[in-house]
Amino acid sequence: MTVVHGQPLKCYHRVGPAELAVVEAGPDGAPPVLFLHGMPTHSYLWRHVLHELDGEVRAWAPDLMGLGDTRVSPYEDFTIPMQAELLLEWLDVLGLDRVAVVGHEQGGAVAQQLVANHPERVSHLCLVDSVAYDSWPVPLVTRAMRLARTPGLDVVGYALDVPRRVAHARIGFARAVYDRSILTGDVIDEYVRPLTTVEGRERARRFLLAGDARYTLECVPGLRAYPGPAAVVWGADDVFLSPSWGLRLVEDLPGAGELDLLPFCGHLVPEERPAQLAAVIRRLLERPGHEG
Repeated sequence: MTVVHGQPLKCYHRVGPAELAVVEAGPDGAPPVLFLHGMPTHSYLWRHVLHELDGEVRAWAPDLMGLGDTRVSPYEDFTIPMQAELLLEWLDVLGLDRVAVVGHEQGGAVAQQLVANHPERVSHLCLVDSVAYDSWPVPLVTRAMRLARTPGLDVVGYALDVPRRVAHARIGFARAVYDRSILTGDVIDEYVRPLTTVEGRERARRFLLAGDARYTLECVPGLRAYPGPAAVVWGADDVFLSPSWGLRLVEDLPGAGELDLLPFCGHLVPEERPAQLAAVIRRLLERPGHEG
């Protein structure tokens, strides 16, 4: 059965150089949870998971700089460490000393930066089909990065073939799920929507070029030192990031148990298995959080 939830409304928070687009959900006083998406998605990725956790958590799902609807100059620093620092500044504005962090793919890389450099700010950690170690860029992204370095080429527009809206084949969404019926045309259109402007595509291009394995490799000592509760979730049929990366993360995170491997599920776990992912997050939050 396909679960359909409408497009979440976003609000904007001025933080540093950006107007951060954020989906907020849940009651005040519930456990605070930060949800971080990967590329080329945005906070829309989490709509089903937030529905599953409705009333149980106070959720914030921002659009990372360079993706989604966050308003920022295309010439800002879109590296993973800068993304993490901007989020810390925003958490300060919100008055949140500690939050649970759930990160998918590149959002997982940002989560690792938070854990490695500011472990006292992360009460719980959940990594979902996350970029880790030297797993990035994957071959599809390597090819896109090669094109992105070509002067004057609107690489994202070229890759997406935006005028004809055939993003299914162009950007690999169809390969990102095990059950392709999950990603309807309307869903893919919403993911692609921020990339239909020249400025949006330029931001995404610079986000793409800012990716570098050194940002996750440098986090490994911090992961090994992080004593807080952790969970690692992976789609067994992820064609972009092998579950073997998840097994390594489990070994390096003292607070993680076994890898939560979801059969018949691809890279976009929040799209394909929101109820199971929500259950993992729920169990994680039942454990006493890291106090710093």
